[in-house]
Amino acid sequence: MKITGVKIHHIEWERGPYHWRDGIMPQGSTARTSLLRILTDEGIEGISPRGAGASIEEIKWQLIGADPLDRERIWQDFWRNLRTSNLGLAIGPVDCALWDLAGKASHMPVYKLLGAMRDRVPAYASTVTLDSLDEYRKLTEECLEKGYKAIKLHAWGRLEQDAALCRALREWTGDDIELMYDASSMFNIFEDAVWFGRRLEEQGFLWYEEPMDHFNVTVLARLAGVLDIPLAVAEATHGGPWDALAQIRAGAADIILTGPLDTYKGGFTGVMKTAHICEGYGIMCAMHGGSIASLHAACAIYNTKYFERLVPETYYTPPGIVDASTEIDGEGYAQPWDTPGLGIEIDWDWVNAHTTGVEE
Repeated sequence: MKITGVKIHHIEWERGPYHWRDGIMPQGSTARTSLLRILTDEGIEGISPRGAGASIEEIKWQLIGADPLDRERIWQDFWRNLRTSNLGLAIGPVDCALWDLAGKASHMPVYKLLGAMRDRVPAYASTVTLDSLDEYRKLTEECLEKGYKAIKLHAWGRLEQDAALCRALREWTGDDIELMYDASSMFNIFEDAVWFGRRLEEQGFLWYEEPMDHFNVTVLARLAGVLDIPLAVAEATHGGPWDALAQIRAGAADIILTGPLDTYKGGFTGVMKTAHICEGYGIMCAMHGGSIASLHAACAIYNTKYFERLVPETYYTPPGIVDASTEIDGEGYAQPWDTPGLGIEIDWDWVNAHTTGVEE
């Protein structure tokens, strides 16, 4: 089997606006994604719904004529270009599309092809930033009614107000629900980060995510040394498995965030390498992001605990590109479909109607 073509469909659709913490520009009502397709001479194609962040000419130069099952060789060729071109930004979606293709060729779901650890995984509800305690309480109640047993807060990045929200969330959920907090690298004064970490410890939070600048490994190691709550880091850094190793060896990481794996964390190939490094150090390799690729990875990796599901579940998913990642059962679990590849159903009429351009 040989790769004969590459297509990238750029797609836009309308959804409600949302925002993250203070200092991050709010997202408008127009959502955008790119659907990457890798075509072969046997009519099997691999798909990644996250597109690619590099020149299609450079992607084609690397892929056309290659055997799509040579995933490790292709991954290494792409990774070696990370320092000198934009090609490294395409490694995640290209690798995910190749694993989708391999699953279809072997008639297996990707998580089985990776070596399944489980066929379903607990999901945690991951919020956007809301405007009031009442809105957070309403969303919390909805998540608990759906069966979620864990919730992660994205809040304002304001010490006192965020601490009050964390206390309220614990009151609303009781002690049996796991809670996490994502600071989105907001607290870059050491004393502030320590103070807030202590507040999370008081409320029994599972982890403290992105407490300070990801690139400041020195201060993260210092913070990890004084807090009991685990630090979850490496979401926003490049470098894949090597970056994870550096952060672990520096003492900056109690948990490594591997994602979004279908953008700049190296796809399944890169994330499996990262997970094995984390396993060697006895730490959690947490799947970040709510895509179908992250769900398959969470089902394949031993040392991960949850699949992150952004809520509302359909908010970030194009209506015409459907998969199992938005389906949460009454016990709070997510489960890939028992179909070959990633299990993505595409309404091509919808895609064509919302495509702003196609590169090929």
